[in-house]
Amino acid sequence: MQVNPFSDSIVYSYNNFLGLPSPREALAYFLTKHFLFPEEKDMSYREALKWISPDCVAFGSGAGSLLNHLAMSLAEKGEAVLIPAPYYAGFDSDMKLLAGCVTVPVHSADPSAGPTAEELEEAALAAESRGLRIKILLITNPHNPLGTIYTPESMKSMIDWARSRNLHTIVDEIYALSTHYDFGHGFESVLRTLKNDLGNDIHHIWALSKDFGSSGFRVGTLYTQNMRLLASVANLNIFSCVAHPMQMMLAEIFFDDNFIYPYLHEARTKIRCSYELCTKKLDDMVIPYVPAKAGIFVYADFSSLLPEQTPEGEARFAKLVLDSGRLIMTPGQAQHDRKPGMFRICYCFVTPDVLQIAMERLDKIVGKIRRWHWDNLNSESLNDIIT
Repeated sequence: MQVNPFSDSIVYSYNNFLGLPSPREALAYFLTKHFLFPEEKDMSYREALKWISPDCVAFGSGAGSLLNHLAMSLAEKGEAVLIPAPYYAGFDSDMKLLAGCVTVPVHSADPSAGPTAEELEEAALAAESRGLRIKILLITNPHNPLGTIYTPESMKSMIDWARSRNLHTIVDEIYALSTHYDFGHGFESVLRTLKNDLGNDIHHIWALSKDFGSSGFRVGTLYTQNMRLLASVANLNIFSCVAHPMQMMLAEIFFDDNFIYPYLHEARTKIRCSYELCTKKLDDMVIPYVPAKAGIFVYADFSSLLPEQTPEGEARFAKLVLDSGRLIMTPGQAQHDRKPGMFRICYCFVTPDVLQIAMERLDKIVGKIRRWHWDNLNSESLNDIIT
């Protein structure tokens, strides 16, 4: 595929800060084929644009940027955003840094299944008792950090609850195409679940960062049928729009079915291989984890190895792993998990051979903690982790 993103004079001038016309058409085509009707591989460009209008989609410099714009547009400073926990640590800064919103974790009996309406209501009432006004429900599916997938029924239940309270719902599907298999994974986009009837209150976020391994591109996408919201995002996007040549390049990619389908198949195969490498080593270590169906991480339970069952014990374990093994795992405390000792392992950040080395180092650390216990761990007993 050869692309010259500088050949059209339109890339050299100001334009709509939501995106250029052709790239927005390409994005609408892409969302229709891969989110709304993933089984319709032969759907034509003209047919696809009957379902999702290019006027309803936008580009921004990453999903985080667009999440910030949505928070600024939909809520006032000090108002609350409910987020099922545990959740991606970056959501706190996305909601707080500029918009000034307050994030409220929603804990549930079964995080993999998602909070029930009763659990959402309990979290809302607790927030309101603190004087907070709730404006937004933020859902990520497939889930980060669990790597699990909410069922369509669970998604509909959460959305119905939000609508009963006149809240806006943001659905972040940044891992939508990073399922471990092409079929049978159980993921269904909210666009399909709601039959593309988003109303004015459901707003869909996606980005190239994960599914296309292109976080450096800084490209996120928004699909909403709320035109007033889009007008607000257009104003904010003057600070964070995507460069026109990049948009033109993306248009070529989104239209290229001959590239995208084989690419996604190969990407899923590689994700699954790294997942299996990681979880096999966790099984060998007898470390429990949440079985994942999507995403690029596994959520593992190291609580049995902590010096004490507290956030401080979790932090001490994380420091030991970093200092002795040069390994970084995201601690559960940063993701609002109430149980100390939960860690997210990102297994797709490195190549399989590097991942193998990392898991062998982790295995050594686990073995030494079990053998020596914390009181006897020292630089001498840990000096052979990195060999």
